[in-house]
Amino acid sequence: MATFTMPDIPESELPDILSDLARQPQFRVVRKTKQQNGLFTLEVEKVAVPVSGPDSGAGAAGGTTTQPSTGAIAPPVGIDGAILRLASGAFRRPNGPVVMALQLALIKAGQAMEPDGDFGRITCDALRRWQGGQGFPQSNSIDAEQWQKLTGLPPPSLFDVCVNVVADFEGTGFDRVVGNFDGAGITFGLIGFTLANGEIRRLLSAIEALRPGIVATTFGALHPELMSVLDSSKSAQLSFADGISLGASKMEVAKPWKDAFKRLGQFPEARRAQLERAFNTYWKAAQQHIADFMAGKPVVDQDAALWFDIAVQNSISPGERNSLRSAASSSPGGEPLREAFATVIADGSSPRFRKDVLARKMTYATGRGLVHGSEYQLADWGITGTKVSAQQLASTSSIIQILGAGVSAAHEVIFAPDDEAGEAASMTGPTVIPITPAVPAEAAASPHANWPLHGRFVEFVATLGLRHFVADELLFLGNQNGAGSCKGLNDYPPEILWRNIAPTVAVLDKLREELGAQVHFLSLYRAPPYNRCIDGSATNSFHMRYQAIDFICDAGRPSDWAGKLREYRSRGVFAGGIGVYRTFVHCDTRGVNRDWTG
Repeated sequence: MATFTMPDIPESELPDILSDLARQPQFRVVRKTKQQNGLFTLEVEKVAVPVSGPDSGAGAAGGTTTQPSTGAIAPPVGIDGAILRLASGAFRRPNGPVVMALQLALIKAGQAMEPDGDFGRITCDALRRWQGGQGFPQSNSIDAEQWQKLTGLPPPSLFDVCVNVVADFEGTGFDRVVGNFDGAGITFGLIGFTLANGEIRRLLSAIEALRPGIVATTFGALHPELMSVLDSSKSAQLSFADGISLGASKMEVAKPWKDAFKRLGQFPEARRAQLERAFNTYWKAAQQHIADFMAGKPVVDQDAALWFDIAVQNSISPGERNSLRSAASSSPGGEPLREAFATVIADGSSPRFRKDVLARKMTYATGRGLVHGSEYQLADWGITGTKVSAQQLASTSSIIQILGAGVSAAHEVIFAPDDEAGEAASMTGPTVIPITPAVPAEAAASPHANWPLHGRFVEFVATLGLRHFVADELLFLGNQNGAGSCKGLNDYPPEILWRNIAPTVAVLDKLREELGAQVHFLSLYRAPPYNRCIDGSATNSFHMRYQAIDFICDAGRPSDWAGKLREYRSRGVFAGGIGVYRTFVHCDTRGVNRDWTG
């Protein structure tokens, strides 16, 4: 168990922060202290527990909406049918956290891509390769059965598919900040958490609780000013927001602040905190709206998405509540009732934003609509007008287990010498380059055919959907295994380790595709005796885990190849080590970034 401190909390913010912590079983407040300046300090203990599964942005519900009493939080229950599909015609293709979770799962399964949340050609190509390798029909969509096979988790919950759409409407993703275009100060993150209503303060506190020190680290020299702004009055916050907002529309934010928020939003802890805040505050507010205005009526996924969007984007006045009840009493439900609800909410919004509010709400009402210049068809996003159960309405996020534990592009890079010496570095004499077969090795006479597990390994590699490498290339035992003092000491990788090579070879498959030149593997798996025999090799080499590859390429120089790998790493394609040697490059997917030269 670890204990950390949350200082300088205004008394007005204290109830919300305590409430947020109370909803997270991994945290226990052990002491609350009032400071001499009137602010409060919380001492919080982090307990090791299993992970369980206005008119602009998140601010309408804030921390003040009355929540329904739901008892224990239900475990994730996935939706049925198609989860995502590539939009047809001119419809906007799905974007958002569900797509990012899919991409991270595909990366883990051995597909190399940027987890950018865009369900476009690159992601669909990777999905089809994976589907083909698993024996599924290849398509530009994924259903619940395939999702469970790929991730080992329940399919996305109803909350997940709804937040995917709302987040795309908001347009700020996990890591984007926009300026004071709407009078709410700055707006940041998944569902548009705003400064003026205290949501950014609450969110940053939640992120800090998950990873103490992260806010100071990501904001650097801006951190003192940020803390001062968060503690200031609303008028001072708006003045600050105006000061860093750019252009006549005030949409853009000064680069230092934009970059700092982007760094923060790329951490898994930030993604987790945003999803938890979206569920615990805004999704529960939507549940309460459904209970208030749809009691006794059938509820479909479009209804849930509509009320969630209302909770995120709009407040509801007493007069609007009366109008909503009147609409509910005159309709049995379905699309006409959703249209009536949409009109009431739009009419009660600011005239400046009425058109946008109505467009968003009518899209949920009808399943199709034009929002911010893009045509949406919600069936492509997994929202199909299907009736939902109370269990599905209460179900927490499933994708949080992927997004909250995934590697971020912002992971620290350690620039330090590494003792992961490449096998080629210790060679004397000419290097023997394993020639890439002109035909699939498994179709020709394989030098590994006598290995009892060869056929199973070939089947395993077929599931990876590789474009440029075949199974026998991943079984190369190393130059020194054939001659010299290390002869015969290497062996084939144990079956329990096979899955480890998938992300690494996927990265090099992507490199091979983009370089347009052959990539040759020099060293992959090393049995412990063989690793000990190689001069300068690391005691706990990632080669022994079947997670590292030393390679050369027919075009360019090692510095060029390493530069491309660092580019991939900066975009979140993988996290791992890149070692640059005189004639070759080492790449591994250890999960933490390291750079070295040898």
